[in-house]
Amino acid sequence: MKYPRSLFLRKTPPQQRKRFAGWAFYISFGGILCVSTLLFTFGHDDSLSEASLSVFFNPSQSNNNDIDCPFRDSPIYKKVYVYPNHGDVAQGWSGEMLSEYGKDPQHPRWPFLDLDIQARAAGTGHYNILSQNVQYNTELLVREIMIHPHSCLRTYDPEEATLFYVPYLPSIEHHRGLDGFRDIDYSTSPYGQAIMDIVDKQDYTGWEQHFGLTSKYWKRREGADHILVFSEPMHGLYHPRSKRGNFHFIHSQKQLTPPIVISVELSKTFVDMYPQCAAKNILMPYPNTDGNWFNGKLEAEAWQLLHAQGNTTVSEILSSVALRAEQTFTTPRPIPQFYSAGNHGTCTKLRKAMKQDYEKCTRSFMTLSQTLQVKNYALGMRLSTFCPCPGGDSPSAKRHYDALIAQCIPIILSYDFVWPFTNEFDSGITLDPSVFALRLPAEEYDTPLLDPNTCQPVNESRRGLQHYLESISPAEIERLRQGAEMARKLYAWYEYDDKLVENPLREGVLPTGGAAHQLVKMLAERANGVRWPACREELKLPREPDATKFKC
Repeated sequence: MKYPRSLFLRKTPPQQRKRFAGWAFYISFGGILCVSTLLFTFGHDDSLSEASLSVFFNPSQSNNNDIDCPFRDSPIYKKVYVYPNHGDVAQGWSGEMLSEYGKDPQHPRWPFLDLDIQARAAGTGHYNILSQNVQYNTELLVREIMIHPHSCLRTYDPEEATLFYVPYLPSIEHHRGLDGFRDIDYSTSPYGQAIMDIVDKQDYTGWEQHFGLTSKYWKRREGADHILVFSEPMHGLYHPRSKRGNFHFIHSQKQLTPPIVISVELSKTFVDMYPQCAAKNILMPYPNTDGNWFNGKLEAEAWQLLHAQGNTTVSEILSSVALRAEQTFTTPRPIPQFYSAGNHGTCTKLRKAMKQDYEKCTRSFMTLSQTLQVKNYALGMRLSTFCPCPGGDSPSAKRHYDALIAQCIPIILSYDFVWPFTNEFDSGITLDPSVFALRLPAEEYDTPLLDPNTCQPVNESRRGLQHYLESISPAEIERLRQGAEMARKLYAWYEYDDKLVENPLREGVLPTGGAAHQLVKMLAERANGVRWPACREELKLPREPDATKFKC
């Protein structure tokens, strides 16, 4: 099925793209001419399309035709007030929206805005699709949905708003717009502290002083209609190290306070302890912003890699490596399981045991690493029937969702992992993750189950994961595949479209996949802060001490 593509996404010819060399672009939502940060040269492969630049740099100038708005039927259509970025007069940085501090012409600009602009211009950090930082793009995707002229969610009248989006970018600030984990800033910024002062002490001084904005609308509903976004599971408004369990949900991300918190992780332990407060907030899937996952390029590359081995080798793999159940399908997947995870985190013991059994004793690993020489996990997932997903530093990981996008059935080995948009997160939701994924008790796999020399079971009653996979019937695999096909659309920020550009976030493509629609739906259900009272009452109840560790 082909999905419609917004007109502004079309890439310009190379000769047009050359014209961007040396331009200094006026950042309309930044409010200043960033000559020093935007004097860069676009090449043939790393350029932003002209149309996407016009939307990114001049959003208020775009033709806003409501017919093209994918969220036009939402109850929050033109009901979300986006606090204006510093100095952005066109988007509301003026008059009553400013505090006395903000009215000062010398009021300092928010530094995370420039970090974001620099990273986007250079294609680094969160905008580099090859960087680990892409898994922390939730805050940028949510912002895109809030401010994009084609989303039609934004109102410029705060009195009409039922939701208020706070454009703070804590992950961009934390990583300083750079790739990987070098030069990370662990200090608590005055912007994070200002928000903590509001939710903890009802002290609005920092907000007015550092953000330069009025606190009027924070006070109206205790901030229960305000939206905060945290892209990283173990970071928030500040960055304490070596904390696990409920710590970050409660302390750095403030999920037990009035604002609507959008995050990528909650634990089963936390949800069980605070069901009403968990449901006040919004749990989203880890994002994937690599367009090649959605435009079919990786799918084609995976199967080309397989068939390049020749018909004889492919036949041998299908007959001797693939699960027997795969023989009943028209297009069988040749590899039973794909596993790749480092030996770190809370569940190190589990990961070490799984890695030993997988690498020493499965034909899956031998075939992928030696015969096919697969070096890209995206290809390994696409050739495999199942993808085991253990817990690590925290219960969740991007791989859980990448597996679904690759149509590899996830096997969850993490007690505390919670699937978004399901009854694991909110009992009021009917979708059960057993429709599209398996879940196995991690404690049954946290010691090696196979002798590394003979690959025979250490204990005949526990014969290993591969043995379990071989026992799954074709009917069960087909059932899970049908569920996974539904889930891969549900958890994708972008629609599957063979014309989708390689780097849609950098090019300003409006996310319109299932995850984007779920986000808008869930925000509408929380408009006006309607879920905060139930959370507030829940906090009065007695409960056990908060967990300080995650359960594997």
